[in-house]
Amino acid sequence: MERETGFRGILADIHTYRRAYVLSIVAAFGGMLFGWDTGLIGGILTMSSFQQSFALDKDSKDFSDLQGNIVSILQAGAFFGAASSFYLGDRLGRRMTLIIAAVIFLTGSLIQTCAALNTNNLAQLYIGRLIGGFGVGLVSAAVPTYIGENANKEIRGRCIGIMQLFNVTGIMLSYFVNYGINKNFKGRADLKWRIPFALQMLPGLILLFGILSQNESPRWLVEKSRVEDARTALSQVRAKPEQDPSVEHELQEIINDFQGREKLSFIQQFRGAFESRSIFYRSSLGVILMFWQQASGTNSINYYSPQIFASIGVKGTSAGLFATGIYGVVKVVFTLLGLLVATEQIGRKWSLIVGGAGQAFAMFYIGIHSGVVGPSVDGAVLNGSGVFAVVCVYLFVVFYSFGWGPIPYILSAESSPNHLRSLVMALALMTQWLVNFFLAKITPIMLSNITYGTFLLFGCFCALACLYTICCVPETKNVPLESIYLLYEGSIIKECVNDCFPSRTRARKLQSHSHDVHNPYTLDNEGDGSIGGKNKKDAIHIEGTHNSV
Repeated sequence: MERETGFRGILADIHTYRRAYVLSIVAAFGGMLFGWDTGLIGGILTMSSFQQSFALDKDSKDFSDLQGNIVSILQAGAFFGAASSFYLGDRLGRRMTLIIAAVIFLTGSLIQTCAALNTNNLAQLYIGRLIGGFGVGLVSAAVPTYIGENANKEIRGRCIGIMQLFNVTGIMLSYFVNYGINKNFKGRADLKWRIPFALQMLPGLILLFGILSQNESPRWLVEKSRVEDARTALSQVRAKPEQDPSVEHELQEIINDFQGREKLSFIQQFRGAFESRSIFYRSSLGVILMFWQQASGTNSINYYSPQIFASIGVKGTSAGLFATGIYGVVKVVFTLLGLLVATEQIGRKWSLIVGGAGQAFAMFYIGIHSGVVGPSVDGAVLNGSGVFAVVCVYLFVVFYSFGWGPIPYILSAESSPNHLRSLVMALALMTQWLVNFFLAKITPIMLSNITYGTFLLFGCFCALACLYTICCVPETKNVPLESIYLLYEGSIIKECVNDCFPSRTRARKLQSHSHDVHNPYTLDNEGDGSIGGKNKKDAIHIEGTHNSV
């Protein structure tokens, strides 16, 4: 039966897949954890009350380096949190991992909120950010895995993308909390920065108590040979009886996919990532996508947007925070629009291509404008070129929000083999946080020293990311998780380029493919080694031998 399209189709999807959406929304509050911190820290660093609490001199030559330290210590913790997600997610389950992550994050937030009491030493702040960062890294790897293993294939991309929507919502809320408190709060000066730190605990509490009512991942349960528990979990998230034929069919596909690969150790999983060219490609895709996502400069803008707006002429703490708040609103609106009309409609691949091209244009313009006009002068009025440079900051986030924001998480979770997903997601998010840490540390130094070259460098990375997407990223829209391995057979680069053309994309032919462990290549048991069966012209021929996934 054909799915309805347009707004009515979205409403029908929400009703049909309501349980999966509720689970995704609850888990996505994990995305709000690091979104809130990402947005609040840049604004807090510009507050005079924060600088006074820790005896910081903003005119000191070491201030840029100190800013980088305060921001990047969270990324350091997040790197180790993402690394631990493999062990915790594999041993304790996806759901319990999220509970542990929420508790760790809340502990770190409390320590940050209470920093600088009767002292101006930064040590407690660093410790709090390191602990909070560990929780953030852990949740950032666990959430897309948990949602991807629970969501229906028809809405899987949109559901995983909800995490990014909540991420940018957290960023937006923290921007306006900073702005409102800085402009209107008349109480004790240090509360101006303590309140934003305290408020970031709210999404952590919602995640902690909300996840208790949700089911465990049925794929993790099958991996641990808990088949009856998996049937119950699958029935719950599909809102269907356990005896429903569709539940039984999906469960059997999951069991077939894990056959002989249950309860693998870390060494076995690590070796499994190099089992074949196809599996290695799938295992490394998430790592590469996360590198390109961060190399585009997105979090550098998130962390240092007040400073970046100041560099192109938006002066004053409140003005910078307000411009940053509008940046957050734009990000939320276009992330939501992207999930509604792009992720499941135009697909993952074209979302990345169009998004990357738009980001590259915006960064190149800002860089060229800053290089030609030079640093802004206090009191100077923005001319037309300067106004468009400010617009380009918003254009950058428009294109990022439906492309390189949500899609790398979606593709990382979708493309990783079921039996290696914990390892692959841990490696992908470790990469994200490592690059994030590096850029958070050097961005204020780059803005101080190479100025406009910072934007030109990010623009080059965006352009290279587009090229990589065209040549190396397949379209996975609507393909069942247990059938995605077929996209990585044969001539991968040639087929990825073909996926740029909607009429030739392999995903269309795989939407109804059923994984059969005994004969994985056929839809209709023709036994011809192709996807599609009777219509040889439309079949996707699978070259070489089958790589079990």
